[in-house]
Amino acid sequence: MDIDQNILNDLIKCPLHPAAPNELRRCNHVFFVGGELPINETLETMFESFCTESTELFHLSFGTMSSFKNSEEMARQIKKNFNIRLMGRLNDPVSVQVLERIYAVGVDILDIPLRIFDHAAARKLDYDREACYSALLAARTFFPRWSVASTLLAGEESPLSTMNGIDELLKDGIVPLVALAESSADVAPDTLAVIFKHLASGWEKHRVQIQPFLPLISFMTPLTQKQPPGLLRGMIGKFHDRRHLVASDLRRHLRLKSAEDSMDSASL
Repeated sequence: MDIDQNILNDLIKCPLHPAAPNELRRCNHVFFVGGELPINETLETMFESFCTESTELFHLSFGTMSSFKNSEEMARQIKKNFNIRLMGRLNDPVSVQVLERIYAVGVDILDIPLRIFDHAAARKLDYDREACYSALLAARTFFPRWSVASTLLAGEESPLSTMNGIDELLKDGIVPLVALAESSADVAPDTLAVIFKHLASGWEKHRVQIQPFLPLISFMTPLTQKQPPGLLRGMIGKFHDRRHLVASDLRRHLRLKSAEDSMDSASL
């Protein structure tokens, strides 16, 4: 992938981030949905927008645990009513039981932002980095390969630390994503470009399936595909992506059915 310098400059001036848990908005082909929003009214708005504009990814921001049931039901209804990949985002680490419920309700890919890789910087910002990483490793055990991601914020720590974080996440089978922090304006554009080049190189080296993330990548980063796919290649790519999504749904169904059968056999 290449770096679009104009997009990078625009992102430095105005970094783009997913919607808050109480916000609903569309950005390009990504529909950002807040998990704390009223379900029926939100679905009605989504239906209207979905019928008029192309959507490639639903991005659901889960709220706090006090509103988790609403976010969970929102995910269930999105998966039930739309045949589009659903990405969930947790702002804080949660228990394994909650992660399993998120997977069971239909979330296809999950982002638990690490934000900062450096331990000292994380402590300074009062952020429990260890708990976040533990949640990422736990989610990876039942989500499909390369379906658990973590966002790092370029500009919140040294560029070297961010790149080390990219390498560590890839080594553990977690998809690293990079967004620009507000403080990235204090970092030289060339330095930020190096971080994104390192990110793209890491994806390629580890053969990460980034197709599901492309709508988000094109929105939040200056990375662009070297050769935009032609009509035929684009159709083939969408076919393979759809097949991957169907396989993921089947895998979830079989896993949940197996768990239900085990409980039935144990008379639970």
